[in-house]
Amino acid sequence: MGILALLAGCESITPKQETTEPFLFRSLDLRQQDPQGQPAWSLKSPEARYDIAKRLAKARQPRGLIYRNGQPHYDIRAKGGTVLNNGEVIQLEGDVVVTLLGPDPVQIHADQLRWIPRRDLMEIDRRPWASDHRSRLTAESARFYVLQDRLELSGRPQLRQWADAPMRRPDPTHLGPPDLVLTTSAAIWHPRTGVLMAKGPVEGAHHDAKGSGQTLRARAMAGNLRQQLLALEAPVQVVDAGRKAVLEAQRTVWDLAARRLSSDQPFKARIDRLQVRGDRLTIDLGKETVSIPQACELLQPGEQLQAQQCLWHWPNGQVWAHGAVVLQRQANRQITRADQLQGQIGKNGLAVFSSPGARVQSQLTLPPAGANPPGAAQKGHRPQAAPPVTF
Repeated sequence: MGILALLAGCESITPKQETTEPFLFRSLDLRQQDPQGQPAWSLKSPEARYDIAKRLAKARQPRGLIYRNGQPHYDIRAKGGTVLNNGEVIQLEGDVVVTLLGPDPVQIHADQLRWIPRRDLMEIDRRPWASDHRSRLTAESARFYVLQDRLELSGRPQLRQWADAPMRRPDPTHLGPPDLVLTTSAAIWHPRTGVLMAKGPVEGAHHDAKGSGQTLRARAMAGNLRQQLLALEAPVQVVDAGRKAVLEAQRTVWDLAARRLSSDQPFKARIDRLQVRGDRLTIDLGKETVSIPQACELLQPGEQLQAQQCLWHWPNGQVWAHGAVVLQRQANRQITRADQLQGQIGKNGLAVFSSPGARVQSQLTLPPAGANPPGAAQKGHRPQAAPPVTF
């Protein structure tokens, strides 16, 4: 008890430290030049409080500019900001918008952004997203190297694309649901040039105005959002569950503006019970057609068709085969040759071919008269084959 009382009695009293009140400025104007003496960046605010001891300024409604070759290149706006060490680090908060200036603007948005001018770096860890008038990219976090025109997105970046968006404003979400949604594991986008590179796996879905859609997978993706071109790296798989169709292809280019997928490498597909192979492929989503312009091959139970070109219009199930068409049927070993044949995919998933108004040549082998049906021949006795009949 005595010790406690002694300690209490020896309690020291420290003098009260004086606090420095921050200066209140009517406006803030920071400017930085590059080594060539041209403007590098600037930051302005209509009102700021500056703490001399902490070398910290609190700014209201800051607005900045980043220059490229002496000309304004990016415009920066936010509700508030904190400037540390006279501009070494600038923390922007509240509806942060970084806009690429020009006729086709691009915007980068964030709830909070940490800008380090000497490193040419903006770090975003709160809801980053970027957009032009056709596309919107989102991620969990992002790093933007301004002068390198390099936006690095991490945390399952997602691309949303509106194919028919008019060039009005740099965010197309007001148009409703996107036509295409793709998710990747990481992505790099160059806002000024539009170049996009994404690590896989790439997974996504496409929907058209009629409500039908397709899902897709690819190993990786690259392209250019300004040119509206995406290249899906092999293996590529597209599934249309409504039409019972599955496509397995190599490198495939998606022309978003033309709404067309194309591949110049061999592919295989299945449409219900019909199997399709070819050396090249074009899928026109607008015209709702699949074109095989080289080495077309269709296989279904009991039949095999080969042609130089094939075309399938999926709303009505019609199929056309053109150029050196050969149709082989297992029944009677029938072979039909023609310049073109027309087919119709029925409800059973099989195609029935005909040649209205076209000249065809058919060859078939008939069993000899009185021959036993297949499988009924006695052991050691082989029926004599009949010569083929051509008509």
